[in-house]
Amino acid sequence: MSKTPRHRPLRQQEFTQAVAALRVRHPWLAGHVIEPAPGHLSVVSHLFEQFERLLRPSDLKRLRMLCVSAPRERLTVHYELSRCSESRRKALLDVTIESRESSLQLCPVCGAPVSNPSAYAKRCPVHQGLQGLFAGEVRRSRQMLIDQGVQQTIRDLGRFRPEDLRAITADEEGASPAEESSTTETMPATAIAQPEIPFLDPAGLKVFLDRHRPKGDDKLKRAQVIVDRIVQAGGERRKLGLLPADWGALLDEFEHAFPNFRELAELLRDHFALASLGDRRISWPAVLLAGPAGIGKTEAVRWLSERLSLPCRVFDMASAQSGSPLAGSEAFWSNSEPGLLFELLAYQPLANPIAVLDELDKVEDERNQHNPLAALYTLLEARSAQAFTDLSVRDFSIDASHVNWVATANSLESIPGPLRSRLTVLQIAPPTPEQIGTIAQSIYTRLRNEASWGHAFAKQLDGNVIALLRPLPPRALGMTIRRAVGAAARAGRGHVQPEDVALTVESSKRGIGFVTL
Repeated sequence: MSKTPRHRPLRQQEFTQAVAALRVRHPWLAGHVIEPAPGHLSVVSHLFEQFERLLRPSDLKRLRMLCVSAPRERLTVHYELSRCSESRRKALLDVTIESRESSLQLCPVCGAPVSNPSAYAKRCPVHQGLQGLFAGEVRRSRQMLIDQGVQQTIRDLGRFRPEDLRAITADEEGASPAEESSTTETMPATAIAQPEIPFLDPAGLKVFLDRHRPKGDDKLKRAQVIVDRIVQAGGERRKLGLLPADWGALLDEFEHAFPNFRELAELLRDHFALASLGDRRISWPAVLLAGPAGIGKTEAVRWLSERLSLPCRVFDMASAQSGSPLAGSEAFWSNSEPGLLFELLAYQPLANPIAVLDELDKVEDERNQHNPLAALYTLLEARSAQAFTDLSVRDFSIDASHVNWVATANSLESIPGPLRSRLTVLQIAPPTPEQIGTIAQSIYTRLRNEASWGHAFAKQLDGNVIALLRPLPPRALGMTIRRAVGAAARAGRGHVQPEDVALTVESSKRGIGFVTL
């Protein structure tokens, strides 16, 4: 008798058959979208049973829309009911949220329990770091890593040796060599080659070191550290970060979390759609988000950087006294150091990070001879940015043309016209009270999901609590909610009540002293 592991990836055909069996068992699913991750099928099956317990057959027939999907490998359930009692609606919402949280405990590939699940580590050790959800895709992804001998990736896969991984593959599949070759020929490969760019001239690194040799041990050691970090990050070449396969669902999630940033979401949809037709590199034109203070401009960009897995650096332009934060300080100074942009590009492996020019309108470009904005006239033009030279490291230039720039400002008047012409200006309005309620629930859910104590609190904020939060600016919401949860914990409760929400004059009017989670 062949040994079959308890948890294994499904072949595409097996998954299709399992979904078809669900539709036979629950005829009311006809016409609805059922596309969960294979490892979440058991959770989805239980959810459908709960639907049938809570709703009458006539209610199920009036289910206008049901969509079960797996954006970013997380179970997502959307449904729309007509003529259903409020108590039933609340019960459905509870079981849906419970199903989503249960799915986080299971590997989306094989359904095995996931220890310490988080938004960034959703798979079991056997399938962590691999591409694809189905057996053939997982096998090809694993074999590619073995063939390439990527040691770090092998460590990320649970410290397995290559021979261990081959044994796991054979155990999961239980397929003969003939089946292996047949599957490989008929199923398209999902791995996408990650594009690379020439980043710098390696001869310049040698010149840089040679120039520092006569200057003493300290200068030479500093130069050697810079060169070592550049080589460790990729040397003369850099990779470009790729769009996730479900970028459309990701932008839907972004628009739900930041409903007043719809213009930005639409701009990204256009450029991501174009990128998906090519090599899938993440790229957008330099944008300027203009709007009142405290409406979440910087936080929205940080959210995108996390979900797109791109490095991000925020440049505080309001405090910049010169161009050194961007372009470095002159090499003749004894304390000369490379700029933050050089560090962002040269010391990590991706050439298309996100650079945030925060409070660009607070810079007075003519207040001294060291104009903080001067470097931007070169950096925001792709052609000239291909040969960006940091003032502290003049022996070679680097390619900064793939940086994804986002500037923020409260107004446009003080930003020089030639600089504005290099930016796509998007006006971001403050969120409406209704949108604030959605944002508040989103922040609370994220806080509850990420904190070790989150399970001790109710899944939803009380409607009266949300009503109190609606007048607040987004910047104040995070701290206010965190304090309210703390007050509820002190009172021995697992849900937030209106008396837990501490509103001050400053928070309700200006949001002073608060930061966003």
